[in-house]
Amino acid sequence: MSSTIQVDESLKEKVGPAIGRLTSGVHIVTIKDSEGRDGMLATWIAQAAFAPPMVSIAVNRSREIMPRLKEGSFLAVNVLSKNNMDIFKAFAKPFQEGMDRFEGLDCEEDSKGSPFFAKAVAYMSLKITGFAEAGDHVLVLGEVVDGAVLNGDDEPMVHLRKSGFQY
Repeated sequence: MSSTIQVDESLKEKVGPAIGRLTSGVHIVTIKDSEGRDGMLATWIAQAAFAPPMVSIAVNRSREIMPRLKEGSFLAVNVLSKNNMDIFKAFAKPFQEGMDRFEGLDCEEDSKGSPFFAKAVAYMSLKITGFAEAGDHVLVLGEVVDGAVLNGDDEPMVHLRKSGFQY
């Protein structure tokens, strides 16, 4: 599939503000594999099933983390609150080669070895079960195999956009 998918400008103007009003949470997706720890800021995450409990994560095809997301591997989804701006900023800023985004953050490992942030609202450990094509993104499907509410009094951060055609 082409990495440059064109959308009609009149459609962008008409539906962009409506799509941007879809609320989403603010999350950090983290992994640990033979290459070390990595993570990315993600807002397009949703529950996908009750039984087994599953979550979908939309990942832009151009993200550096994409090749490391493999069926059968594990990742963690960290739910952030406004009290987690240090975590948010570490993953929102541009990444430089050799930079450790986890440095200075209170990070632990779940039962599958994925990093999670002790000060996050909650985390879920997912086993990647499959992928689905979604235009310029890929939906990563994962079964929830572990997790916990860590700071239940914190309210999850909510993200709205001016247009559904930009982050």
